[in-house]
Amino acid sequence: MATQQNTLIVSSPEFIEEGAIPVKFTCKGEGINPTLTIDQVPEGTQSMALIMEDPDTAKGTFTHWVLFDIQPANSIGENSGQGVSGLNGHGKMGYTPPCPPSGVHRYYFHVYALKESLDLKPGADRSAVEEAMAGHILASGTLMARYGAGMEAAKGSGAEGSQAVGNEGKQEDRTTVDETGAGAWTTDKKVQH
Repeated sequence: MATQQNTLIVSSPEFIEEGAIPVKFTCKGEGINPTLTIDQVPEGTQSMALIMEDPDTAKGTFTHWVLFDIQPANSIGENSGQGVSGLNGHGKMGYTPPCPPSGVHRYYFHVYALKESLDLKPGADRSAVEEAMAGHILASGTLMARYGAGMEAAKGSGAEGSQAVGNEGKQEDRTTVDETGAGAWTTDKKVQH
């Protein structure tokens, strides 16, 4: 008998769904993780987990960030020390900021509410975390955002475009993304790797 899984609402005060990840959170900025807000965390949640991935690399999906045994909360803070770090795609613990060599890549922040803590040591890899979560997920949700050279071109060319991304502020950045049509990136030609 399968249990119905609830949906977490994952968002960020830093960017909108399918919007641009600000430079601050990439390899061209401070390289720290953005704040994530998590709504509709179900009662009975004992721990949470997060997996951030980029499916648009030339070698397949790259895991940017694995966190588990996060205390149930409605947010994961900027430059977070919450939870236990697992191994990212570089075989290191912690957040690997977006840094695509070319094109615009999609970055998925998957968050899971679990009915128990995971019996894993720090540095567990993604597959071990996913295996340990199986059968214990109460709810899950995903936020997707984009980053890459094409994003800067959409906001302006050259240094002017880079300044617009970094200096105009979070809300202005969101408005620009909305007005230029985030959907245009969805139907864009296949991303170069």
